[in-house]
Amino acid sequence: MKVVVAGERPFVEGIGRLCTQAGYDVVLYLVEDFNTAVQSGWAMADAANADIAIELHNESAAAKEELLVSLAASVPRDALLLTSALATSTTQAAAWVPRPERVVGFGVVPPLQREGIVELATGLQTSQDALQQAMAFARQLHQEPVLVADGPGLVRARVICCLINEAASALLEGVATAADIDKAMKLGANYPFGPLEWGDYIGLDTVLGTLTGLFNEWGEDRYRPSPLLRRMVAARKLGRKTGEGFYNYPKGD
Repeated sequence: MKVVVAGERPFVEGIGRLCTQAGYDVVLYLVEDFNTAVQSGWAMADAANADIAIELHNESAAAKEELLVSLAASVPRDALLLTSALATSTTQAAAWVPRPERVVGFGVVPPLQREGIVELATGLQTSQDALQQAMAFARQLHQEPVLVADGPGLVRARVICCLINEAASALLEGVATAADIDKAMKLGANYPFGPLEWGDYIGLDTVLGTLTGLFNEWGEDRYRPSPLLRRMVAARKLGRKTGEGFYNYPKGD
């Protein structure tokens, strides 16, 4: 089976690695590369025989819509479409494409590991057949599929991004240094990563996109992004993928 993956780091690399390990024929595109490939016709050729397309963009709803529409137009009409349901709901994403019944919400949080879990969410348009295909695909990746309610963030990203946001607010208010905030949560709460370190790994643009989606959906202050997080994304200090976030990283890290 052939899988086409388009989106942003580190999601693309993580899903691509799992697909390769599972024996799929996989083609990977970063967002900017996919848009170029669509204009040149390369993407259409790569995706012409795809069985599954995975869209992994979380920075903004507008950019996500553009990518998903292009991806849906590049693959066969009956191909399964998995959309990252962090910045938008599955229902909203499905409304952007023809045959919305083939769209299933898909949720992962980096770092991705073998024998992990994948959250799946059905939109109001999603067919039972598409859901069963998505569950079978997750199991092929050695991930346990977990069905959750539709809505931005799903479960893990919703909770983790809120934690990162609170840590960013604590840093802005001078409660502690970034290193001490992370140390407190790793040693004091047994977290696998400090929240600011985790935000840098996921990508602060993804964190902001998820929080914005949650805030737009629910209108509650608990989802309002920290001013520091907004400023860092505006400055393109996105974490590991740009070399600077709450911490600095060597090039190529």
